[in-house]
Amino acid sequence: MFAEAGGKLAIDGQATEIDRSCAALLAALLRRIDEPLGKDELLEIGWPGRLVHENSLAKAIGRLRQALGEDGRRIEAIYGSGYRLTGPVERLHGPPPEAGHGAGIATRLRARLFESRQRALTTAGVLSLGLSLVVAGAALWWASTAQQQAAEREREVEALLTFLSSDLLAEADPYASTQQDRSLRQVVERTAATMDDRLRDDPATRAVLHRMVGQAFSGWGEYEKAVSHFDRAQALNTRLHGGYARQNIPVDIALCQNLRLAGETRRADRICLRAEQVARSAGSPLLGAAQIVRAKLQFEVGQYDEAATALAGVLTDSAGLSPAERADAEWFQALSLRKLARFELADGAYRRHLTIRQATWGDRHPLTAWAYADYGDFLVASGDFAKADRHLSSAEAIFNATLGSNHPESLSPAYSRAIAHLWRGEPDQARAILRPMLTRYRETLGSDHFWTLYVMGELALAEAQTGGVEQAEALLREARRIGARVLYGRDAKAAYFHMRWARALAALGKTDEAEDERRRAHMAMDRGGFMPDHPWRARLDCLAGRIALARRDAAAARQAGRACLSALDAADKLPPTYPALAEAKSLAGADVNAMR
Repeated sequence: MFAEAGGKLAIDGQATEIDRSCAALLAALLRRIDEPLGKDELLEIGWPGRLVHENSLAKAIGRLRQALGEDGRRIEAIYGSGYRLTGPVERLHGPPPEAGHGAGIATRLRARLFESRQRALTTAGVLSLGLSLVVAGAALWWASTAQQQAAEREREVEALLTFLSSDLLAEADPYASTQQDRSLRQVVERTAATMDDRLRDDPATRAVLHRMVGQAFSGWGEYEKAVSHFDRAQALNTRLHGGYARQNIPVDIALCQNLRLAGETRRADRICLRAEQVARSAGSPLLGAAQIVRAKLQFEVGQYDEAATALAGVLTDSAGLSPAERADAEWFQALSLRKLARFELADGAYRRHLTIRQATWGDRHPLTAWAYADYGDFLVASGDFAKADRHLSSAEAIFNATLGSNHPESLSPAYSRAIAHLWRGEPDQARAILRPMLTRYRETLGSDHFWTLYVMGELALAEAQTGGVEQAEALLREARRIGARVLYGRDAKAAYFHMRWARALAALGKTDEAEDERRRAHMAMDRGGFMPDHPWRARLDCLAGRIALARRDAAAARQAGRACLSALDAADKLPPTYPALAEAKSLAGADVNAMR
C-alpha cells in the first residue's frame, strides 16, 4: 500500500522506508499504470530541477524494486526508453490500514462482539455512542485544524510582508537612514541573493519569493534566470507537499512558459504535461491555464494542428477563463491557424485577441504591444504591408515605452518589417534591421533559440541578395548546423527553415544545395502532415523556379512558376495580396536577363 501524499509505503502491512526520489518515481508509475515513462521524464520527477545522470535513475529503480519485494518485478524496463509499472492496481480512498494487524485478530474480535443477540445489541449501543463522540471530536478537530491552517497562512503572509518591508520597500522610503538610489532591478537582485539565507527556516515563504523573483526576471527577458528561480520554488514545494501537489501547478505553468521562452523546449514539454495532468487530476481551476501554456509550447515546436485543436477546446469551454487566459488562448489560436493557412479564421482570432488586450490593459502594456505586433506580422505574411506597418508602429511605441527599445521582445516588430522588405525586393533595408538584431539575440537568447535561428536565416537571404556572399555562406553553415540539432523531430517547423535556406542558397547560385534543401522541405511537409492545398506546398514550386533561374533555365523557371500559381489558386481562401502570388506570376513570365 502506498500513500502518495506522504510518500509512505507498506508491504504486507509493514511500513517500508523509501527515499524521496523513490517515492516520487513510484507515485508517477502508479499514476500512469501500464504506460511507459521516458527516462528524461522520470529524471525530472525524481530529481526536479537538478542535472542527474541516468545511473541515478537506474539505482533508484533498483532500490524501489527491492523495497516492493515480489511486486518489484512489475517495474519493467523498456529498452532504450524508460520504465513502466504493470497492473492491476486498486485505488483506495481514505487512510490505509495500520501496519502489523492481521486478519485473525479481526475475526476473533468480530466473534466476541456479535456472538449473541444481547451482546450484539450492547455492541451496537456502544458503537452508536462512540460514533457520536467521534463525529463531535471530528468537528472540533476540523475547526481546530482550520484555525491552525488559517494561522499558518497568516504567519506566512506576515513573514513575507516583513521581509518585503525590510528588504524591498525600505529602499523606496525617503526617510530611511539607509536609503540608496537603487533601481528596482538592483533591489530584486539583492533579494534573490539574500532570501535563501535569511529565510532558511521558512521554506514556504522562500517558495513564494522565488516565484516573485522569477516573474521579475521573466519580465526583463532573462528567461534562464527566471527558470532558475522557478526551479527552486518547485523543489521547495515538492519537499513540502510532494511532487504532484496542487501547490506546484502554478509553478509548473510559469516554469513551462519560461523554459519555452528560453528555448529549452524539450524539458518544457515534460513540465507542461505534468502541469496539465496534475491540474486535471486535482480538479484545479488552473487546468485551463495549464492547457493554454502547453498549447503555446506545441505551437513553438511546430505542432500547429495539436495546438489549434487544444485551444479550440479551451475556448469552447471558457466559462472559467480569466480575460488574460482567454486572450492568450485567442493569441496562440491565431498563430496556429496562420501556420495552417486558415487565414480568415486566423484574422478573426487576431482581432479578438487585440480587442481583449486593449479592454484589459489599455494601449500602454507589453501584452497589448504583442497583440499589435503579431497581428502586424500576420498582415505582412498576408501581403497587406500598409496595414501591417500601422500595427507594427503601435507595437514598437508600447514596447519602447515599457520594456525599452533593446529588450528582445521589443525587436519583434522590426523583424516583421525586415520580412516585408525582403518580400518587396528591398534586401538592403532588411539587412540593416537584421544585423544588429542577430547580435542582440545571440547575447540575450543564445544561438540555439528559435528566434535567433529565424533572424539568422532571413539575414542570410538578405546578405545573399546584396552580394554579401561570405557573410551569407557563414550564416547558412551556422544555421544549418544548429537546425540539425534543434529542429530534429519537429517537421512542421523544420519545413519553413528548409524553404528559407533553399531560397538563400539559390540567391548564392548554389543550386545543388538549394535543391537539396527544397527536397528536405518537401519531406518535412509530408512527415508533418501538411494538407495538399497548403500554400507552402505551392511555394515549393516557386522555389524550383528560383533554382531554375539561378541555373539560367528560363523555360524551367516559367514552368515551375505556372505550377506554383496554379497550386496557390487552389488554396482555400488565400488573401489576394499573398506575397507568393506575385512571385509566382513573376516566375511564370521569367526572363533570365531580368532575374533578381
